[in-house]
Amino acid sequence: MEFFFLSFDYSSLSVFSMTSIRRPQASYANQPKSENDSPYNAKQVCLIVGLTCLAGFCIDTLTLGLPPSPFNLQWRVNFLQQVGDRSIILLFGSALLLYSQLGNRRLTRPLSLICLGVGVAFMLSCILIIRDSLILQEQAVGNITTQAEQLQAQIEESKGSPELLAEVTPEQIAQAEQQLTSQAEQLKQNAQTGITKAGLASIGNLIAVGAGLVGLGRFGLTSARRMASGR
Repeated sequence: MEFFFLSFDYSSLSVFSMTSIRRPQASYANQPKSENDSPYNAKQVCLIVGLTCLAGFCIDTLTLGLPPSPFNLQWRVNFLQQVGDRSIILLFGSALLLYSQLGNRRLTRPLSLICLGVGVAFMLSCILIIRDSLILQEQAVGNITTQAEQLQAQIEESKGSPELLAEVTPEQIAQAEQQLTSQAEQLKQNAQTGITKAGLASIGNLIAVGAGLVGLGRFGLTSARRMASGR
């Protein structure tokens, strides 16, 4: 009896151990992709980030444009420069938004046309920046020249003053005239250089972003045609 009891207990234990062993799980590579890894969720993230970038760009643009004065040369130049500096955010947001809607036949074509139109507008605005920069240079140089001429006229008038001649020698007056002329030329050069650098930077940004938006628009239109043809 004692031997039979021990044997029975051992068999039960063996059966219990074999039934309690779990089957090995499949490797991570063989497991099906979870819902979090699907392209749908990636497009949702792109949609959120793209809309956020575009909203931020629009808010900044509206803030910079207040109060609007499109016929004022200085306001127009500053506004286009600020838009050019922030235009990379527009390109990034547009790319993410377009990618998030590539499978949507209703929105892919309109978004592509908008990107194409804004890109062309950015590139055409460079012509306006060049024109306004040249006019602004002429105005700045003209203002400096006018102020220098006014000071020169005051010096010429003071030459006939006996009180001034008693305190200042003719050599000092001539030296002051030379300093005035050199300072005026330096101011003119600085104004021209500053306006030219700012204009070139804005033109470069607008051309680069405009070309990128045009490329996005063409890509989106090509994708829309492929979807329409059923490829």
